[in-house]
Amino acid sequence: MQAPIELPARDPLSRLLRRELALDDTRIRAIVRITGCTVVAVVIAMVFQVPLPAYIAYLVFMVSREDVASTLVTAVGGILAVTLAVAASLLFYVFDASEPALRIPLLAVSTLVGTFVARASPLGPIAFLAGFILVLSQTLLDDVPTPESVTHAVLWLWVVVAIPASVTVLANLLTGESPVVLARKRGAQLMEQVASYIENPYSADPSRLRAQLLLLGELKNKAFLWNKQVKVFAQEDNRLLAILLEMLQIARYLPSSVSPASRRSLASELRQSRHFFLQRRGHAVDVPNNEFESTSIELNPAHAALRAAVSELLDEASGKSLAVVTDKAPPRRRQLLVEGALKNRAHARFAFKVMCAVLASYATYTLLDWPGIRTAVTTCFFVALTTFGESIHKLTLRLSGAVIGGLIAGLCIVFVLPYMTDIGQLCLLIAVVSVFCAWISTSGETIAYAGLQIAFAFFLGVMQGYGPHDDLTELRDRVVGIFVGNIWITLFFTTLWPVSVFDQAREKWSSAFTELGDLLVTKDETTIASRRADICKKISEASELNARSLFEWRFLPRGSKSDPVLPEAQHIEQITASAFVLLRLKENAALLPSDDEADTLTSQRLVALSKGTRPEVSDKRAGPTPSTLLSEARQHLNEEIDHASRAI
Repeated sequence: MQAPIELPARDPLSRLLRRELALDDTRIRAIVRITGCTVVAVVIAMVFQVPLPAYIAYLVFMVSREDVASTLVTAVGGILAVTLAVAASLLFYVFDASEPALRIPLLAVSTLVGTFVARASPLGPIAFLAGFILVLSQTLLDDVPTPESVTHAVLWLWVVVAIPASVTVLANLLTGESPVVLARKRGAQLMEQVASYIENPYSADPSRLRAQLLLLGELKNKAFLWNKQVKVFAQEDNRLLAILLEMLQIARYLPSSVSPASRRSLASELRQSRHFFLQRRGHAVDVPNNEFESTSIELNPAHAALRAAVSELLDEASGKSLAVVTDKAPPRRRQLLVEGALKNRAHARFAFKVMCAVLASYATYTLLDWPGIRTAVTTCFFVALTTFGESIHKLTLRLSGAVIGGLIAGLCIVFVLPYMTDIGQLCLLIAVVSVFCAWISTSGETIAYAGLQIAFAFFLGVMQGYGPHDDLTELRDRVVGIFVGNIWITLFFTTLWPVSVFDQAREKWSSAFTELGDLLVTKDETTIASRRADICKKISEASELNARSLFEWRFLPRGSKSDPVLPEAQHIEQITASAFVLLRLKENAALLPSDDEADTLTSQRLVALSKGTRPEVSDKRAGPTPSTLLSEARQHLNEEIDHASRAI
C-alpha cells in the first residue's frame, strides 16, 4: 500500500472558501427560498407591528433546511418548544415575579434541566430551545415594570416563532425539494464523482466525498419517512452506500501501477451502475458508454478488491443480487432519556458548566446595570458544545459573524437608512443582505454558523423598531455581550472537567480499530457491509474532530501519560483501506485453517493498536513472497500495522 494521490496543495483558506461557497442548483434554490421567506416575514412583522422583528427575520434562517421534511420537523419542533417554554414561564412568574430571590434558582434549574435533556434525550433540540426561551423570558422581569406587561411580552414570543415557522414551511411545501428527489439526485451525483475520482484521483478530495456519502445516508433515512413507497429500496440503498464507501476507501490508496485503462474500466462499470440505479427508480437516463474494457491481469490486491466491489455494486444496482434477508430487530421501547444517561457523568458535567456560565453572564450584566449585553446569556447557550475545541470553533464563527454583520448594519444605518421612505425599500435592503447571509449559512458546518451570525447582527442593527433610526448603541452592546459570554464559557470549560476534542477523536479511532479487528475474524457475512460503513463513519467523524483540535490552542493538554497513543490519521486511513482489501478478497477465496490463524493474529494486533500499545511482530509472517493475492493483501495489512506502531 502506498501514500494516496491527493489534490495538489493550495492555500488552506482559499481552498476552504472555494469548497464551502461553491454553488449548485439545490443551493441556489435554497438561497432564493430563504431570501423570499425573510422578506415576507419582515413585511408581516412591520405591517402588524409584531415585537422583535429582528428575531422574526433571523428565525427564518434557523428553520430553513435543504429538504421539506427537515424544515417541517424543525418548524413543528420550534413551535412545540416555544409553547412549552411560554407555559412554563407563566407558571414560574407565579413564584418569582414578586420574589427576586427565587429568580436565580429558577434560572439555574431551567438551564441545568434544559441542557441535560438536550444531550441525553431524543427530544434534545426541543428541550434545548424550550430551556433557552424559558431562561430569556425569566430575565425579562428585570426590565418590564409590571407582571401584566411581562406576561403580554411572553405571549408575543409564541407569535414571534410561529410567523417565520409558518412562512418557511409553506414556502418549502410549495417550492422545496422532497427528500426522496433530493436523495436520488445527490446519490447519482456522488456515484459520478466517485467514478471520476477512480478514473482521475486528482479530480476530487476523497475525505470530502466520504463526508458527502455519509450525509447522503442521513438524507436517505428522511426520504424513507417522507415516502413509505421508497422503503422497498431501503436495504438495497444501504448496501449501495456501504459499497461506495468501501470503494472510495480502497481507491484512495490504489497503487500508481494500475494502468489508466484499468481505471477507466472501473469508472465505466460504476457509471453503468449509476444508470441502473436511476432507471430502477423511475428516472430516465442515457445509456452509458462502455467502450473501456479491462483485459489486464490483476496482479495487485487493491485493484482486485476494487474490481470485486465494483462488480457487486453493479449487481446490486441492476437488481441481480439476491436480497439479503435480515432478522428484524425487536422494536425498542421509546424512552425520554437515552440508555445510561443518568449514569453518564459527562451529560451532568456539561449541563453544570453551561449553567455556571449562564448565571455568571446574568450576574455580570445585572450588577453592571447594562441590560444591552443580554446577548451574553444567548452566547453561553449557542456556543457551548461537548468539547472545548468545538466550542472555540463556534466562538470564532460567532465573533467573526457578529463583527461582519454589525459592520454591514452600521454602514446601512449611517449611509442607507436615512434615505429610505417606505417598506419596499427596506425589503430590498433585507433581500440583498439575506442573499449574502444565506449563501454562507447553506455551506458546510465549517463556516455555516458565521452566516447565521452575520444575519442576526444585521437584523438586530437595522430593525430596532418600525421605522428608520440612527442608533448604533445596540450593535455595540451586542458585540460586548458576545465577548462577555465567551469569556465565561472559556473560563468554565477550561477549568471544570475540560474535555479535549482530540480525546474524542482518539476514542473514535480506537473504536474503529477494534471493529476492524472484529471484522477480520467474524463469520457473520450479512453484517460486514454495514459494519464497514460504520467504520468509515467513525473515521470521518474522528478526522473532523481532529481538525477542531487546532482551535484549542494551548488551553488544554493533549492527554496524560496514561492515555493511549494512537498512530497518525494517515496511518489509520491506510490500515482501514488495507483491511477492506483483505476483507473483500476473503469473500471469494477458499480459506484454509492457516488463513484463519493468520487473520486471528492480525486481529489481535489491531486490537492492541487500538489500546495504544505496540503490537508484537509475529514470526508466522516471515517467509517467502506471497503467491496469492489474499496472502499478499494480508502481508500489506501487517506492514501497515508495523508502520503505524512505530509512531507510538
